[in-house]
Amino acid sequence: MYLPDDYMLQEDLPVLYMFDGHNLFNDEDATYGRSWRLIGHLQNPDLPRLIVVGIECSHEGNARLSEYAPFPFYDPEFGTAFDGLGKKTMHFIIHDLKPYIDMHFPTQPDRMHTFIGGSSCGGLMALFGAYRYSSIFSKSLVISPYLIPSISNLMMDISRTYIKQPENLYISWGVREGHNAHEFVMETKAITDLSNLLIQKGCRLQFNMKVYGTHSEESWEAEADEFLRFLFR
Repeated sequence: MYLPDDYMLQEDLPVLYMFDGHNLFNDEDATYGRSWRLIGHLQNPDLPRLIVVGIECSHEGNARLSEYAPFPFYDPEFGTAFDGLGKKTMHFIIHDLKPYIDMHFPTQPDRMHTFIGGSSCGGLMALFGAYRYSSIFSKSLVISPYLIPSISNLMMDISRTYIKQPENLYISWGVREGHNAHEFVMETKAITDLSNLLIQKGCRLQFNMKVYGTHSEESWEAEADEFLRFLFR
């Protein structure tokens, strides 16, 4: 967790729940030795203060892919199918984690001050959390989301889900995230199709297509000030 140094002395604060908590703050905890280094950005005096709760994932094999998947899917890169345990993950966040945080820390627990975010599989879960649990979260950071294997299920699920408004999504992706230009085109089409549907449902979206963006913590840190400002815009 990130808590402002004077959090006990000030007013109640909004909360951002983020996936892959081990990658958010310290390089020594990060999977690939490079974190988002969010603390420096969160301490920017020009940005409003908030609490960030980093949600840990399993590090056993590829269990993270199941925990951070709203629906079962097959990934040709891994050559295997994965269970969709994302609903259980969200159940834990909403019914166990959030009540605990609201009870023990000075939070603003209403939906207008409760946000969710993540990258890659965490970005997929942030999207899922935004539309499926819009009664809990009012803003979502959908960063480099891992969409393509689940795109059909997502489109169908969004089309039949009531989304409480206002619901605001920040969606970013990078040109250099995939192995080739074809992957970038596929990702852009998936984001475009989903975004059109979300807009039809009344959501407000902010896009950030990064010309030099890669699928990495370093690239995600580079947009940190922008997506943090989005939460209070």
